[in-house]
Amino acid sequence: MGPIFKVSPDGGHQSVFQPGEHSIAWLGLEILKLQPGETWQGELQDEEAALVILGGRCEIAVEAREKASWSGLGARPDIFAGNPTVVYAPRRSKLSVKAETKLELAIAKSPCTVDLKPVLVMPSDVKVVSAGMANWRRDVRLPIPPGSPISQRLIVGETINPPGNWSGIPPHKHEENSAIENFLEEFYLFKTKPADGYGLQLIYKGKDGQGYLIGNDNVAVMLQGYHPTVAAPGVTIGYLWTLAGDSKAYDITTDPRFDWVANAEAVLKELQK
Repeated sequence: MGPIFKVSPDGGHQSVFQPGEHSIAWLGLEILKLQPGETWQGELQDEEAALVILGGRCEIAVEAREKASWSGLGARPDIFAGNPTVVYAPRRSKLSVKAETKLELAIAKSPCTVDLKPVLVMPSDVKVVSAGMANWRRDVRLPIPPGSPISQRLIVGETINPPGNWSGIPPHKHEENSAIENFLEEFYLFKTKPADGYGLQLIYKGKDGQGYLIGNDNVAVMLQGYHPTVAAPGVTIGYLWTLAGDSKAYDITTDPRFDWVANAEAVLKELQK
């Protein structure tokens, strides 16, 4: 269904997985943890990247066909404290990051065949959607949403899942290319509040599937199947999610057992008026 990874607590740069590893074709994930004043340089080959500031403040420089640099990026201490700051880096970029405070940054990558421009997405640019109702309500942040011209293949967002609530409802999948569905790989990088809290990630097809206990700094990769998430009571789960495929058309199929959800949400919204 897809592997589960654990991000190391060590500082510096780490590769969690790259395109071509662990049966993953379209996604890569790297994590950067720096102390104030520390720097990191990297280089992209034929791949684009979204640099998502999970917490802290930094300078970022991108040198590709066009050059761009910014300082004072990032305003939140962690994923629970507000919208992300995201820098899109085109293929064949040289990257430079300098931490202004203690910094944690995720680098989501995908193979890329076109030359685009560096783009800065500020927290004020991020659309926030309150999705679902009742115990499947959650907040969804969309720095690089489906259909965005910023990237060739990357779709990037965050979800904040309140205690005891579900996300990914109705359960959906994007595991094949068909008239109604487009194949997209996806990963979730989880953070929990409190840090020792946990939730459950389900990945299933039909009546067969698996449930994974997920905690702070776990990464779930979805290559096939429906994949809803639930937070334990008293635990808020935040997760960075990224999708990529040959086409980034967000064409999905929902589990028919949850066809009632749309009607239920409409009734609940009417009752709230």
